[in-house]
Amino acid sequence: MKRVYKANLSLAIALTIASSVAPYAMAEYPVFSLTKGETVDLGTPQGTMYGLDADNLSTINADYVTGRLIDERNTIITSQNGSTVNIKNGDLQVGRSSNPVVISKGGTVNLGVDGITGNFTGHNMSIEGDVRIDNNPNYASVINIGLDSDEVFWTGFALNLADKNSKQVNHINVYLGQRGYWDHLYQGGLNGTSYSSMTTPSHVHRLVGSKNRNFENAVVQNEHNEIHIDKLEGHVNFFYDVNGEYDDTEDPEYTPPTKIYNGLTPDSFWGGDIHITSAAPGAAAHVYTTQRGLDMSSEANVNKILDNLAHKMYYHNYVNGERNLQGTVAIASDGSESGRFTVITSGHAKEGDITWQADKDGQGKYVYGENKPVPKPQPKPEVKPTPKPEVKPVPTPTPKPEVKPTPKPEVKPVPKPTPKPEVKPTPVPERNTHIHVIMGDFDTPHMRGARSAIMSNINGWRTLTDNMYRPRVLQQGEPTGIWARVGGGKYSYDAKGIDTDTTYTRIQGGYDAKTGSGWTVGGQVSYLRGNDDYVFNGSGKEKAFAVGAYGVKDLGKDQYIHLESQVGRVSNAFTARNEIGESLSGETKANAYTIGARYGKTVKFQNGTYIEPQAQLSYTHFGGDSFDAGRMHVNESGVSSTAGGLGLEIGKTFGAGNIYTRVGVNHAFSGTVNTAYTTGNTTKYTKQDLKGTWTDLAFGGRYGFNANNSIFADLSTGLSGDYKAGWSVNAGFTHKF
Repeated sequence: MKRVYKANLSLAIALTIASSVAPYAMAEYPVFSLTKGETVDLGTPQGTMYGLDADNLSTINADYVTGRLIDERNTIITSQNGSTVNIKNGDLQVGRSSNPVVISKGGTVNLGVDGITGNFTGHNMSIEGDVRIDNNPNYASVINIGLDSDEVFWTGFALNLADKNSKQVNHINVYLGQRGYWDHLYQGGLNGTSYSSMTTPSHVHRLVGSKNRNFENAVVQNEHNEIHIDKLEGHVNFFYDVNGEYDDTEDPEYTPPTKIYNGLTPDSFWGGDIHITSAAPGAAAHVYTTQRGLDMSSEANVNKILDNLAHKMYYHNYVNGERNLQGTVAIASDGSESGRFTVITSGHAKEGDITWQADKDGQGKYVYGENKPVPKPQPKPEVKPTPKPEVKPVPTPTPKPEVKPTPKPEVKPVPKPTPKPEVKPTPVPERNTHIHVIMGDFDTPHMRGARSAIMSNINGWRTLTDNMYRPRVLQQGEPTGIWARVGGGKYSYDAKGIDTDTTYTRIQGGYDAKTGSGWTVGGQVSYLRGNDDYVFNGSGKEKAFAVGAYGVKDLGKDQYIHLESQVGRVSNAFTARNEIGESLSGETKANAYTIGARYGKTVKFQNGTYIEPQAQLSYTHFGGDSFDAGRMHVNESGVSSTAGGLGLEIGKTFGAGNIYTRVGVNHAFSGTVNTAYTTGNTTKYTKQDLKGTWTDLAFGGRYGFNANNSIFADLSTGLSGDYKAGWSVNAGFTHKF
């Protein structure tokens, strides 16, 4: 028999637990059950659990649970009769079984969240399966689900089958936070009930999104069943993928759609409606559709698509005078094709501007005459298409205009003594429907993701070849010989349209020796591997490799010169995402080389302290590339850049070693990355300027154990600039034969 409990439980409690373990645990399926009001902290049970059952005021706590459903059970987790199950993190899957992953029948289940407070207890809660509340006349039934990570998600329905007239609280609350993802796809949770799997809606009491608008959390409507939300809080993104653009085509069970919807008819958006009863102040529902199959050949068609999409949303308390919910409808961007954005309604909409329809139970409507700005989370790009002018109708004047006797005519060929003002008719709405669609950013999220990968390659090469490191430590007294250096760190790059963060590991090694001409020369091999984070939750895996040669020459009078050259190759396998998380993946590669020189002079003092001003200049060439990222083709031009730097090192030499601190100011004088992006018949161009200034600060030192062996290390950080090193730690050794 397998039982799971903490080792420090008393024997009495352990025997109590053992007596309550379900019979099928005998068949090597571990199930943990409490039935007598106990409280047990499981920590992280080893292996897979096939059941967690709490009954009669019992409590089960766990830090992480891997749960799977077997045929002998009707759920993985049950909580009933006043009991509670708390799981901070976990991986719960029903697999092919047609049963819910959780059943609450007069109990509470908290998954990834601390009850109704909304505080996340972890960021690693993946759930595959429906959650269900069954009626219990004596106890409240509550299920709280917390999802706040781009690596986890919930796939399933929220099934509240409790009696609507029950005096008990029966609620399912979902907390999406900044990055939570709910894939609304039925998993068989109504098995064994009389409810229809075709019509039973998901019913959430509180759906809580992000505090500010972002494009990372998601509710994906993949079923005909409606979603009912008692109260919406924060910003939540709702997605309709009507033609399967989001489908996993690599799934062995994938079948392509048999019908393509053009978006011009109401049935195009076949997913169930979303009914929001009430909303907290400042709440917003942002509704998207993918572009695949939609007929966007005219502005009138785009307006109709957005109107049909808006009809999927209901805000019922609008009928009762509540005005808290704002919403947007949009066609998501695809590759280099910009998305279309427009506002459904405003929280302070005036009569005539309302798009929640009080006479239709609060159903949303896209009003063609309404044109309002949409908040953008990203900076505006440099290049923008020429906007179309907004044509506003001239209101019909109510009073009859006063006729002046002899107005002075403006510029007219034949002045008339007493002209009557012309009353212009109100423009027909069909003539200016184009003004109601706001094009998304020229620089689309997929374009930004591809450009982020290109810039990460350039910055990865810059990080790999920075500072002519080996000549520097030789100058500080490091002996010649075979050497190695290992380090890691973080750096970021923030420019218009892109914002990248990279964590990397770097390995270098080589050999150097002194020559008869006064030069110290050597060769080296360098390798860098990094993980990138991009805008809209994109990512990349970059690699850089280089071989090089270097030399150090003492010029006399405490002056020196360093020379270094490196040649190599960089690559980045990346994923770019758009507003709704739709991904395009690709790989960009390029050859590169760098040549640099540094001059310095050491000013020594009697106590071993020294001051060393330095100046350096480098030239880098980065090759171009042509690659595909899904449906988008990208052409990147080669780029050359010249950079200079000034530094000041202050240190102290003692015995067999030294310590130092150094501050540097660097500036790139030239370099522009030209990139073309093509999706279908749309081609766009961007320019990314490499020119800029950045500063850094370093601390380090070396120590020689003897004439043949020594170690060195340093810690550095960036202070300012578009390219900024967050931190870097390096250590190495030298051995002389």
